[in-house]
Amino acid sequence: MKKKFTLTLSNELKAGIVVLAGVFALIMGFSYLKSTSIFGPSKTLYAIYDNVGGLQTGTTVSLNGYAVGTVDAIDFLPSGQLLVSFTLFTDYAFSRNSTAQLYDTSVLGGKGLQIVVANDDARPVQSGDTLPAAVEVGMINKVEKILDPLEQKVSQALIETEILVRGLNEVLDEETQRNLRTTLGQLSETSVALNAATASFRDILKENAAAIDTTLQSTAQLSKNLAQATSGMEAEALSTSIARLNASLSALESFLDGLNSGEGTLGQLTTDQDLYSSLVSNLEQLDLLLQDMRLNPKRYLSVSVFGKKQKEYTLPTEDPADVKKQ
Repeated sequence: MKKKFTLTLSNELKAGIVVLAGVFALIMGFSYLKSTSIFGPSKTLYAIYDNVGGLQTGTTVSLNGYAVGTVDAIDFLPSGQLLVSFTLFTDYAFSRNSTAQLYDTSVLGGKGLQIVVANDDARPVQSGDTLPAAVEVGMINKVEKILDPLEQKVSQALIETEILVRGLNEVLDEETQRNLRTTLGQLSETSVALNAATASFRDILKENAAAIDTTLQSTAQLSKNLAQATSGMEAEALSTSIARLNASLSALESFLDGLNSGEGTLGQLTTDQDLYSSLVSNLEQLDLLLQDMRLNPKRYLSVSVFGKKQKEYTLPTEDPADVKKQ
């Protein structure tokens, strides 16, 4: 009969196995939470920045928006720049000219690190390579760049406005200010009167809307009839009429030019003031003569059949030709 072999473990060995299992489980859980693989492929890369903007170790590194690694360390270089070390847990091959870019994770702040893949024919990146560094301009920085010039312009405008107000206060004394207030009051009254006139004009338009509409319709009908009459005329007759009209207008223009330059009797009459005054005076005298002949015909015509002596002319009380009484 064979004896049964049994393995006896000491308590210390059991405790050691439990501790190792716990450490292994802790490492596996931490690796799972960080989305990294302990046994998968990995590459350690570097990037150099003048300012990391608050980047922290342990920050996730993304590639095309997918988390593929973490930031391991941030150290100062002798030049004062910052060396960022990060590990990528992926076998995805991309160009060594790809950029390690810092970007804002939110509007409130916080920095993340992402790989911007370069589509070129350079060799694939290898562990230990230093990628070109870049910093994406965040929204806050963009707003600051826009607001800085605007702030300067606003400050300059406020300064110029203050100078203008001071100048106005120095120029406008009390009397000028009173006159200005009076002018503004009159302007307000004028505006009220203008509004009233506009309202009255609007009322007139409303009251005469029918008449205005009828006038517009008549005008439209007249234009239509004129267009029909014009379209019915022969082209040759229309051309002849236009030529005659042009000739008449040219003759009229020549006549008016001669009239303005004083040519002829009518031209002299329109341009010679003395001739015009003399003509007006003569016409007035002729008018008075005709009136006197109508009122006192015996003064100019006397007929005596039997040789009767002509009566002596007596000047009428209201003689139109008496210039002294006028």
